[in-house]
Amino acid sequence: MIKIVLILSVFCISLNFFTSTNAKMYRVGQTFQNEIEFSKRFTLPLSPGKWEIVNKYNEHYFFNWKGYGIARIENNEIMELIGIHRAGLTGLAMGWVDHAVGEITFKDKYDGCYERPEYYLVEVFKKGSTHNCLIIAHNDTNKEIYAPDDPNTSNAILKKYIKDNSIIVPPITFWSFHSYYSRLNRSDWYRIGYWVNPKLVNSPETKFHSEESSEFHRANIFQYPEHKLAMDRFISMASKRHKLFEKAFRAKEHHLLNLDTYILENDIEDSKAIGEKKTFIEDLEQLNDLYKSGVITKEEFEKAKDKILN
Repeated sequence: MIKIVLILSVFCISLNFFTSTNAKMYRVGQTFQNEIEFSKRFTLPLSPGKWEIVNKYNEHYFFNWKGYGIARIENNEIMELIGIHRAGLTGLAMGWVDHAVGEITFKDKYDGCYERPEYYLVEVFKKGSTHNCLIIAHNDTNKEIYAPDDPNTSNAILKKYIKDNSIIVPPITFWSFHSYYSRLNRSDWYRIGYWVNPKLVNSPETKFHSEESSEFHRANIFQYPEHKLAMDRFISMASKRHKLFEKAFRAKEHHLLNLDTYILENDIEDSKAIGEKKTFIEDLEQLNDLYKSGVITKEEFEKAKDKILN
């Protein structure tokens, strides 16, 4: 289903990330705190704790992609994992690059900035060759690592790291994808992917571990109010990250996504926001009970549901 990457793409004027003097080269096992610098133009902020290089990428899909996987591990369990890919665009014809970016972003059969059944949320701005995209979903983590749908996904080093260090992999992880591309900006195209352990947002335990059966699937989530609240907190975190990415790559104001409605004051425990969302969920549950018991018709149910959701 989903590559464990979220794509932050930018078109800028720089030399190849991994061959220029600005490139930063790291080895598996190297550790970081607070931030990791990939070039003089791009430094990725990291959440508190020790982060470690656990994977390296070298793939070809339209472009040559290279990058790293970095993880934050607590008590031998993955809490966060970030996959960062970068394509070398130097010397390529602008028209061809625009075409390739469009194919990768909007027509890839495994993932892309378009509605898919397994995606929870998609926010997109698109005009000409410019796009700005945020996707929220959940992953069957073991499937993504050991049997990904995309045959080009490279996880050999990560699998060895997990085995050699007896790392615990959460069966379900949250995932977000961030992509921004514009000719008006720079010439680097980064793909950055986040895995987040649901424990990080105080999620209840999960009983169902396939993507389709998971409590976090958008077709199932309204049956699990506490899991819905955890998803809301993750969406808030991802929205804040996306704003940072937009700022880091100097996205034009008219290209920005409107994500304020998704952001909570505190992603972990904003009691007021959580209380409001509990009321929202209770309304939907009550409505569903009325429909199942035959008190209201399907047409009445759909109209009332739309009113609540809007």
